[in-house]
Amino acid sequence: MCQIPASGTRPRSTLQIPRSPDRAAAPGLHQLRGRSAQPPSTNIGGVRQRLAVALTCTAALAALAGCSNAGSTAIASTSIPTLSAGQKVTLTYCNHEQARITEPPVLRGRAPVAVYVHGGSWVSGDYDTGGFIVNQIGPALAAQGFVVVSVNYHLGPSGPWPAQIEDVKCAIRFLRANAAALDVNPAEIGAWGQSAGGHLVGLLATASPAVGWDVGPYKAQSSRIQAVVDMAGPSDLLTMGDQGDSGLVQDSFISLLGAVPPPRLGAALTAASPVTYVAKGDPPFLILHSDNDRIVYPQQSQELSWDLSANDVPNQLIMVKGAGHEFDQAGGSPNPAQITASVVNFLVQHLEPHRS
Repeated sequence: MCQIPASGTRPRSTLQIPRSPDRAAAPGLHQLRGRSAQPPSTNIGGVRQRLAVALTCTAALAALAGCSNAGSTAIASTSIPTLSAGQKVTLTYCNHEQARITEPPVLRGRAPVAVYVHGGSWVSGDYDTGGFIVNQIGPALAAQGFVVVSVNYHLGPSGPWPAQIEDVKCAIRFLRANAAALDVNPAEIGAWGQSAGGHLVGLLATASPAVGWDVGPYKAQSSRIQAVVDMAGPSDLLTMGDQGDSGLVQDSFISLLGAVPPPRLGAALTAASPVTYVAKGDPPFLILHSDNDRIVYPQQSQELSWDLSANDVPNQLIMVKGAGHEFDQAGGSPNPAQITASVVNFLVQHLEPHRS
């Protein structure tokens, strides 16, 4: 069940770069696919390091206003009441986006926080979507004494990249700025997400403020998290593969980029990939991926685990057998109940010991 990355050659998916210009994809996609199935000989690690340095000098795009979803009692972020044990509210946190906050049934001082970021190829979904990944893991964390926060973020293509990661980073800063009212321990914030949500929490854990995505309100607060659970998230957008649904997922992300000139598309994908920013001192990772996932290939998580290990970042990779992209196919092992327990135990292990 648990696979620890071996030393030696870094696992890498095929570098794809296109087949034909007949699909209605964003400019540059089909110049980026269609190379040999052999891994490129380019020193990707060196390229990533240079890009990460260059990105510190690049201004981030301004986040656009987006749509908000209805929930339980909606509260404006300017008038946040003090919450009580067991209370659930929906409020606006940043950039007109909403978050659902669930207090634990019993409060014993400031509580650790677990933030859920939904999937949906960056273009669909909300804080309620994700099946058992939100509906079982969330309540299980609340029962363990966590404040559980589930966030919306700008959806593409109307919300261009990097609005999505700017929103998620702002959500963490919002929680710290309002820690007293929300019963939050600002030193203990973890996050979990699946698919596109896994990609975003991976960036949340690895991309520092120097990248330029910490924009908007609450700038005095940090967006750093202390633990992360990445469930089938793309870690390297440049090497996602050019077969089946995996190519469609890459297309979906490219639609967020707008009219990127073809020669710059590879750099833009690398700049939005968690593996680009992995460095010593990143928070511990729990990574889960199904071995039969054809939407985001499991090599994406293997590559991330390898890079984390190479940088001495604590991580555990669980390869789930036969459960599909959403970890819910019949016969999958571990099953949803066991996956829920693994996620909860990981966050309890890394956050609860420091609880005040």
